[in-house]
Amino acid sequence: MWLIDILIFLGVLSVLIISHEFGHFIVARRNGIKVEKFSIGFGPVVFKVKRRDTIFSICAIPLGGYVKLAGEDRASCRGREDEFFSKPPGIRAKVIFAGPLFNYFLSFVILWFLFIVGMPSLDTTVNEVVKNMPAHIGGIEKGDKIIEVNNREIKTWDDLRQEIGNSQGKIRITVLRKDRYLQFEMLPKETETKDIFGRTIKSRKIGVYPSIITKRYNPLLALVKGAGYTLKLTFLIVKGFYYTFTGTLPIKEAVAGPVRLFEITSNVAQQGVIALLNLVSLIGISLAIINLFPIPILDGGHLFLILLEKLRRRPLSEKAESILTNIGIVIISAIMFFVFYNDIINIISRKK
Repeated sequence: MWLIDILIFLGVLSVLIISHEFGHFIVARRNGIKVEKFSIGFGPVVFKVKRRDTIFSICAIPLGGYVKLAGEDRASCRGREDEFFSKPPGIRAKVIFAGPLFNYFLSFVILWFLFIVGMPSLDTTVNEVVKNMPAHIGGIEKGDKIIEVNNREIKTWDDLRQEIGNSQGKIRITVLRKDRYLQFEMLPKETETKDIFGRTIKSRKIGVYPSIITKRYNPLLALVKGAGYTLKLTFLIVKGFYYTFTGTLPIKEAVAGPVRLFEITSNVAQQGVIALLNLVSLIGISLAIINLFPIPILDGGHLFLILLEKLRRRPLSEKAESILTNIGIVIISAIMFFVFYNDIINIISRKK
């Protein structure tokens, strides 16, 4: 079982790494830049093959990857036409931005596919009624389909939560039970819950849980649904980062390193392929956003340097870039140490 979990985890990482590096690779090639190496993983080389001018390799430690471009360091650039730093800032920015973009595009394609084959969705048909809560006291039963709240049509579970949450005083709920329409009046209960960002919020609830259904769409409508869901996830992830940076969301709860990510992947994989693909798309969007942070050695840091070069009309000195790169390495190393430590502490605390 552990072996299967490890293989699934490495498979997820490999898909995300390959899509990211392929973005750099294909855009560099299309803009006349020589790609010397395309590596999946680090450490000793397990397998390699040369195609055209590029060495493709798989290494022993599959926790990352890289593409090595000719003349990718200013010091090593000899001014040849096929070197990275021989190209104007605009082309260099395209090559760098392509990595996060391909991660993001992969996530969108996965979600598009899921909406075609069947995306799990929360339905307004009641799957469970909590005892002694307003819905139970008021007479709502398992199997009732909630279609109206205060004469407002309810199409989705989000509609239901929003209508109940925004209501004042008693509410009137219309349900479809078999072939009959029934109405119930009840006073939602004020409760304290945690939202998806871990914040404690007050909300009004009636005590019902939704059914989960699978919705399928034709490719064109699935394209629209996939795009919308991709944007929704992007907004939520950016919001999560904002809450983390402002201290609203404790960083210990927000970050997940390789150890915790392995645990999450293993648990989700047990729920099936659809759930695993959903997770891959979520991680892909997160990685795309993280890679655009303006930290030296990340893609966002390189883009920031190119922007400075464009504004100053000349690049930073090699010494200045070297200092910024070293600062970036220190920052990333500190972050990696923290996430590993945080992962281990979280696992230990849960087992106590």
